[in-house]
Formats: sequence, C-alpha cells, structure tokens
Amino acid sequence: MKKIFAFIALITTCVVIYSSVHNYAKAVNAASPFVITKIKLAHKPYSVEIADLNGDKIKDLVIANGEDSSVTILLGGVKGDFREAKGSPFPAGYMPNDIAIADFNKDSKPDLAFANHDRKYVMVLMGDGKGGFTPMKGSPHPVEVRPHTHGIATGDFNGDGNLDLLTDSWGNNQLAILFGNNAHGFDKQVKYLAVGKHPYQRARVADINRDGKPDIVTTNLDGNNSTILLGDGKGNFHEAEGSPFPCGDSPFGVAIGDINGDGKPDLAIVNSPSITASNTGRDGLTILIGNGKGQFTTMQGSPFTTGMSPSRVAIGDLNGDGIADIVVTNYKSSSITVFMMRKPALSQVIRCRSEDIPTAW
Repeated sequence: MKKIFAFIALITTCVVIYSSVHNYAKAVNAASPFVITKIKLAHKPYSVEIADLNGDKIKDLVIANGEDSSVTILLGGVKGDFREAKGSPFPAGYMPNDIAIADFNKDSKPDLAFANHDRKYVMVLMGDGKGGFTPMKGSPHPVEVRPHTHGIATGDFNGDGNLDLLTDSWGNNQLAILFGNNAHGFDKQVKYLAVGKHPYQRARVADINRDGKPDIVTTNLDGNNSTILLGDGKGNFHEAEGSPFPCGDSPFGVAIGDINGDGKPDLAIVNSPSITASNTGRDGLTILIGNGKGQFTTMQGSPFTTGMSPSRVAIGDLNGDGIADIVVTNYKSSSITVFMMRKPALSQVIRCRSEDIPTAW
C-alpha cells in the first residue's frame, strides 16, 4: 500500500493537507513566518480542523479518516511537534467527512461532530478534555436527508443555550437543522431550510449581519450562486435581500472571513465545474465582499485563477501583516494556490506543486 503522509502548515487558522508531497519548500520564503511539518499518518485524511482539545493552550489537530471510519487526534507540543492521543484513532461513524468542533454537552471540553458520507446520520463524539473521545448517547443521530450528509456546522440557532447541528440535503435543495436539547442530545424532529439548487458541499455558520445571531451561508453547485440565510435567534431564517448572490461557475465550497480589512465578513468561494461530471464553466476563486448587513458584491477580477478542480478554501493571515489571505487546494492539478491579500488588490504569489492530494469530499 502506498504510504500516506500529511504536510500540515499551521498558519493561524489555516491548514493545508497534502499526501506524498514533494517540492513543498517552494511554499516558504524568507518573509514567511511558518514552517511546514511532515507527519506520517496511517490513514488517508479527508478533513482537518485545529482546536485545543486538552486544555494546554497548544493547538491540536483533528483529522477525519474517511476510508476507515475514524478520527485521528494529534496533540500539539511546545516545540511544534505532535503525538497521537491515547486511544486514537477513534471510531467516528461511516466515512466521516466534514468536522465541527464545539462543546455540545456544556462540560467546557471540546466535542466533535461529523457528517458521515453515504449515510443519513451525523456522529457526535464527547471529549474528555485529554484528547480522548467517546460517542454521545444516541449517536449516530439519524437525519432524513437526500441523498446523505456531506457537510456539518453548528450554532445555537434558536437561542435556548444548546448547540444545534446543520447539514445538507442537496437532493431536495435544502439544509437540515437538528436542534440540541437540555438532555445534551438532539431532537428527532428536523427543521428544513430551502436554499438554492444543489447545495452540495459545506454550508457554514457565521454572524453575517453582525446582530449577534448565527446566520447560514451555502454554495449552490448547480445554481452558480450563494444563499445567505439570516437568523432571528429563535430558530427561524429569512433570505437576505438580494440573495442568492452570483458567485461564478459551480461553487463548490466557501470560507468566511474579513478579506478586505473593513471588519465585515466576506466570502471566498471556489468554483469547480471540472470536478463535477456534467457541469461546464471556469475553475477559479470568486470573492464576495460583504456590507455587514447580509448583502455581497463580487470583487473585481473574480474569478481568480487557481489550479484545476479547486476543492477546499481557507482564510487566514499567512504573513503576519494583519490582512487575511486565502489558500485553495486544487484536486486534479495536485497543487495549492496561495493568494496573499493586500489593500486594495489581490496578488497571487505562491503556487506549490505536489504529486497527490487527498480527496476532499
């Protein structure tokens, strides 16, 4: 079996995973504050997130292993090293794909939630505060979606103090909410939200209009647009004025962050018609600039050039200049594209080559 490696660049909140990569030193220049660390993994990684799982104020890694239905926990050390947590990898439901990290049972310890690909349920694991995880009572939690879950996100959508889960039902052009309850579980009754056509990948949650209540962003693969749902904090949502917003061909994934430094959430969206079986159009990166009220306009120059079949996107300050930058993984061209942001324009300055990159869905 081919050896699988992961190269993980810890750049504030930005994580990039490779498999069997070479020439990665091209991603580092004299002005860059980050170091690329090579970590051998026993399983093929699908998704990765960063969080302090054991309370030592050092960031740890959560890696979903789709092929063996597990999650690997790597605990960070003071020297930037990592060790696998005792008992890791932990069972995480069938083909864990997307990851959400939050304290679901209110014990002040991070827990994990997964969308399980090819299954109509989500898996929630309770953390022990030391890097260990066990299934939540009643988990995996069934959710009637079509055809199955792909992405997952969390927020307290109805203001009851319990975190809720959000996943997709793209076959119905809907999202699905599982409301959390006082028993530290999730209600069986599911609330469905209409969005655009084919919300295939990962819906995300953020306070888009800055009213202190969680809102929802989804990319609609066959609609070539993005739906913005503004929450009222009571479990209800309405579409923002002007939504859905055009965002290029076959929008495949989205990251939310302040890209232009005005303090308002913006959207970085990867366009990937070449990753689909039937769609046509132009691969690239489309940036939508938010006005802080739920409306978005396309940044001039979008879509920006990426590699072939961009699949993941992340936002973070890579060079310490106080301006958020953007990283895109390109599935079919086996590369990443790094966009170093500057006011008022966008500059693409780094392109890393690799032999192989893990499947991103």
